[in-house]
Amino acid sequence: MARHKEADREKIASETRRALLDAATEEFARGGYNEANINRISLAAGFAKGTIYNYFPSKRQLMLALVDDIAAGHIAYIMERVGRVDDPEGRLLEFFEAGFTWVMEQTSRARVMITMLYGPDEAFRTHMYQAYLPLFQFVAEQIVGRGVQLGRFRHVGPMATAGLLMTIYLGTASQTDEGGRTWFDPAQVSEFVLHALGAKG
Repeated sequence: MARHKEADREKIASETRRALLDAATEEFARGGYNEANINRISLAAGFAKGTIYNYFPSKRQLMLALVDDIAAGHIAYIMERVGRVDDPEGRLLEFFEAGFTWVMEQTSRARVMITMLYGPDEAFRTHMYQAYLPLFQFVAEQIVGRGVQLGRFRHVGPMATAGLLMTIYLGTASQTDEGGRTWFDPAQVSEFVLHALGAKG
């Protein structure tokens, strides 16, 4: 019986944390970090003021947890879609297709990510870089490195090139209209990058 009660408590805590992160996403997306209000987040999630401090000791810790949460979902989405494709050229195209789709489908999360990425807080940017490091490594190994190894791309340094590809992706995907639609076509971005990599075929 005690084990069931503990499992129930953990489930409730997990659901509460999820609701708080979802409410925080909307709050940070709407007004940015400085304008975000902790009490509004608790109330929007359906809890009393101050509930959030049972899960996150400060607004800053909440923001860092949200960055980790957004990054984990973003990375998993891209990796899963890219992983369905075998050839490096197709993987590169799918990287941009999946990335742009995520931005358009996850408007609030994308807005939080982009605001933090281009914001003035260096500590947030550093944390975001660390959170996205698995995606950098995935692009370096499974797209760039694979293409170089198979002779499909010209000889380039995989990690440095992955950094450039991530910069291109984040820069182009961050250009959206009010509805969250990107200004650029991912196929055009892919074509530009493939040309730069000297893709064969």
